[in-house]
Order: sequence, then structure tokens, then C-alpha cells
Amino acid sequence: MTLAKNVALVFGASGISGWAVTKCALSYPTPTTFTRVIGLTNRPLPLEKSGLPQDPRLELHSGVNLRGSLDEVLAQLQEKVPNLEEVTHVYYLAYSNATAYSVDVMAIRDINVGMTYNAVHAVDRLCKNLKFFVLQTGTNNYGVAVFRFQEHIEINPPLREDSPRIPSPWGDEIFYYAQVDLLKEANRGKSWKWCEVRPDQIVGHVPIPTSMTYVEPLALYLMLYRYVHGAGSTVIFPGPYTNYTHTYTSSSQDIIARSELYLSIEKPDQAHGEAFNTADSATPDPWTIVWPQICEYFGLKGQGAALEDKGWKDIDKWWVAHQGEYQRMCGEYGLRAREIPQETWTFMAAGFSFLGRDREMSLDKIRSLGFSEEYPAAAGYLKVFERLEGERIIPGKGEWRE
Repeated sequence: MTLAKNVALVFGASGISGWAVTKCALSYPTPTTFTRVIGLTNRPLPLEKSGLPQDPRLELHSGVNLRGSLDEVLAQLQEKVPNLEEVTHVYYLAYSNATAYSVDVMAIRDINVGMTYNAVHAVDRLCKNLKFFVLQTGTNNYGVAVFRFQEHIEINPPLREDSPRIPSPWGDEIFYYAQVDLLKEANRGKSWKWCEVRPDQIVGHVPIPTSMTYVEPLALYLMLYRYVHGAGSTVIFPGPYTNYTHTYTSSSQDIIARSELYLSIEKPDQAHGEAFNTADSATPDPWTIVWPQICEYFGLKGQGAALEDKGWKDIDKWWVAHQGEYQRMCGEYGLRAREIPQETWTFMAAGFSFLGRDREMSLDKIRSLGFSEEYPAAAGYLKVFERLEGERIIPGKGEWRE
């Protein structure tokens, strides 16, 4: 008897979530679960620069632009990816912030819904052996990042998957709802199954940075702060008091990836048609706990925000003002110099400034299906720092010279 082959197809393999799923699928749930792992990107991602394992099962294919028409996406997939009919498991982790940091949040919604439509209908047509489709959304299902209408949105943590959708007009910009609806519609009468997975703000790293990451720039800031001010210096939390004290549950990229693989491989029947929160732990880990720990990693003393602190403390301007010291530090320690684009600082400032309401998630539902992996508070950040050390982006802990 020949065991059926599992083949994973990952949309958005260069992003913070897609990269983690692509990497984890080569070893989890078992080292032989998948016979092929296919990562799709819009822009080229050379394997040697990807930070992904050298594994003969891994394929990376670029040039699949989900923002085109469905016919164009179908043609690109058929041209780029051999033997698409073998694909059994699809992980949709693509996201476009093409108009982000502007006021046009509805355009972001429309772009992402269109991309999802193309991906769902393309694999439904081309992947004849499709078994499971995972859609990753997030805690904005509960309205936590609808900044324009916060006074109209009630958030009662711990957030649970059966919470009702945010009504119109306040929830109109939440494109997750339309993504789920079109996935349900495409699945009607089909044999393949699907689920939705909801992390919170993602703690993670990709070797080729995106504008949607904040841990690397935070690490670079703390590294340079120590270089400029010395070990044992006090560094103040860069956001307001509300952000420093609010409760939430960190979602690290590896935990998210493993939960998505677990649901789709180990529990496909129970997960089908359901939504699941995913996070490092059900125990809230506010910045009051995390900030001192990550500062300590760099030999610094983390100081919390004061009650009167109302906004972002412009650490991006401090970074720019100390570029001379940064270049000197890279030379002294043999580091790879990195640029932090303004879009990244804008994303980081928004996360540190606006997400100031308690929003921890209940993990009862995913725990009931047997997924019990956990990280202690701040562990996800420390794992990223270790990766940055390995890539020579920050010094190793034992390398610091005073």
C-alpha cells in the first residue's frame, strides 16, 4: 500500500508568515510529511538569500502576481509551477499593503480580497488533489485595528472565535470577512476542506525584510542604543502608557506556522470550516513584562512609559541621527548593514502607538483540538534575536566590547 503524498503550496513565501510555514513544513508535523514544499512569491526570492533550508523538496517560484486577473494568475501558476495537480495543502499567507500608510484603507481591502479570490479559484481549478486550504487572517476580525471607529467598537477580552462580526459601517474595512465568505462560497460542493487562523501582531523575522516587520528594527535600535550609551543604560519604552500597559497575547511566526500545519494535517475534519485563534500562550504578556526582558538581552535596563506619555517617541529620528555610529559599529563588529525604510518605521510606530486596548485571545478552541505548544513571555523575540545574530545583523551576546 502506497501512502498518499502531501504537497504544500504556500502563497506569500517571502513574508513573515509564509516564510515560517515554508520552513516549518520541511520538518513538521514530521520530517517526511510533505514530499514537496512549494513557495510562491511575487518578487524573486533566491534560495541562497532566503534563509530557508537546503532541501531537495523545497521549490521557490516567483512572478505569480495575484493582483492580476484570474486568467493571468492561472496562466502564471501553470507556467511557473510544475505538476500543480499534485498539490494537496494550500496555505494562503499573501498580503498587499500597496496603499498602506495612506487614508485609503478601503483600497487595501479591495486589493486583498481580489488577491484571495484569485488564489482560491486558481487552486480550486488547478490542484486536482486539493485536500485543505488554510486562510490566515488576524485579530482585526474583532476590530482591534479599526482605528477610525474605535469609539464604536466594543472589545471584550479574552477574544473568542464566535464573537459576532463588527457591523457596517464600522467593520467595512475589515477584509477578513470577505475573504472568509468567498472561501466558503468556492468550497460549496467540493471535497476539500478549509479553516481560518487568527494570530495577533506577529513576532518574527525574514532574511529579506518587509515593511510589515517590527522586531528587526527594534533590535537594531536597542543594539545601537547600547553602542552609543553603553551597557547598563536605561532605555525608555518608545510608545505611550496605554500601549505599554495593555494586555495582549503575542503570536510568534513559528507557533503560527506550526498551528496551521497541525490543523490542516492532523485535524482536518475537526478544523473544517472553523476559525482558530493562535498565539504563544493564553496568558497575556503585556509590554510591562516583555520590554524589560528584551532590553536585558542587549545589556540595557528597560524603563516603562510614564502615565503622561501619549505617543510615539520618535526613535526613527534617533536612528537616523546616529547613522555615523551605526556604520562604525558595523565595521567594528563585522555586521551586515541594514536599511530601515520609512514604511517600516510607520508600521512600527502604529503598532506601538495605536494598539492600546486590552485584546488578549482565548486559546480554548485550538487547545481543544490538541495543539498545546507554547512559548513563555518574550521567547519569540529572543528567538528572532538569535536569528539576527546568526545572520550577522546584530552582535552575539558574548561579543560586546565595552
